[in-house]
Amino acid sequence: MQLGDVPLKIVDTLLYDFAGEVVHPRGMISLPLTLGTSPLRKTCILKFLIVDIPSAYNVILGRPTFNAFRAIISTYHMKIKFPMVGGVGEAQTDTVQAHKCYVEAIKRGKKRMLEEASSEENPNK
Repeated sequence: MQLGDVPLKIVDTLLYDFAGEVVHPRGMISLPLTLGTSPLRKTCILKFLIVDIPSAYNVILGRPTFNAFRAIISTYHMKIKFPMVGGVGEAQTDTVQAHKCYVEAIKRGKKRMLEEASSEENPNK
């Protein structure tokens, strides 16, 4: 993200990746997140945990984010809607890009499983 020397807040929490492995966050940072398009867009300052692991995703949004925006999520439509003073704002994902991320995550998971199985079979390597 090219944050430079922005100080991270130290956190004492553990995360688990999609394979169930423990991930130690490097820290936490507060950043603005904007959803929607003008004029129906909304910005909230949110806290993000920073991790240093390879991933097909840039960011993973969860319940705290959706609660901050008072958002309704449709995974089927891959869309988020949130109330605004002048109407209803929405953010929709790029379905082609989402599919690419999903396929990449599956590939990385399979590769990791094969590497772990290989190291268990050959512990001296």
